[in-house]
Amino acid sequence: MPLTPDVAQRMIRASQDRARELGVAVSTAIVDADGRLFAFGRMEGAHWISVEVSQAKAFTGALLRRDGPDLQQMQPAVLSALSNLQGRAVMAMGSVTTLRENDVVIAGIGCSGATDEQDGECAHAARDAYAG
Repeated sequence: MPLTPDVAQRMIRASQDRARELGVAVSTAIVDADGRLFAFGRMEGAHWISVEVSQAKAFTGALLRRDGPDLQQMQPAVLSALSNLQGRAVMAMGSVTTLRENDVVIAGIGCSGATDEQDGECAHAARDAYAG
């Protein structure tokens, strides 16, 4: 199934629903496989920095084709160099989530605004909503 605007909005709603269950407010970014912003949503009360952080997390997943736990195993110097090469933040947070179909990354998902664990729960809710 392709990533469409309707599907992406469903994913964002799912992340926001999970955030409400957790009692937090998040920003959710979904980027395409090339790291370009595809869809975005910011809940009322989400801190302004969560806008940039959520997009950086989603970009990181798409760029490196890895989820948070794998990213956290990378050398900080490598991540710093990649960030410099790309001219934007590369964030090896545990909550970085990719959306895969047949083992091919089709999107990166980033949530920000709460703890990294809560952000991850929200990102996973978005990923799980992809299939409908």
